[in-house]
Amino acid sequence: MIPDRELEALRTFNSHGSITLSAYLRLDTPEHRQAAHEQFMQQAKARLEECGPDAECRKAIQEDLEIVDIYLKTHNGHRRHPGLAIFSCAAALFWRAYPLPAAIPTQVAVGHSFDLEPLLHATA
Repeated sequence: MIPDRELEALRTFNSHGSITLSAYLRLDTPEHRQAAHEQFMQQAKARLEECGPDAECRKAIQEDLEIVDIYLKTHNGHRRHPGLAIFSCAAALFWRAYPLPAAIPTQVAVGHSFDLEPLLHATA
């Protein structure tokens, strides 16, 4: 799982008002591994649409989306684990990816702090 000091860094991360992106990918079966990138992109684009005409919100999410997209296209190392958690805030040059020992449903959240709820439920 994620070391306590890393979890605390995520919990206390100060985005200085910028948008953060939290993504969880389910990778526990060949079907889930194959679909993970597409599901991530679909959900991330839905979060992007939630910005509406807010150009700053759209730009922030788009930057994080591009970073995660590149990572998922070029890095298969974590795909041998049942799950993957990604936390990104491009505006603050913050990026973390953690393999997870358990599958968590694929989901993407944006906000001014990282969404740790799925991770905390998985470890409870």
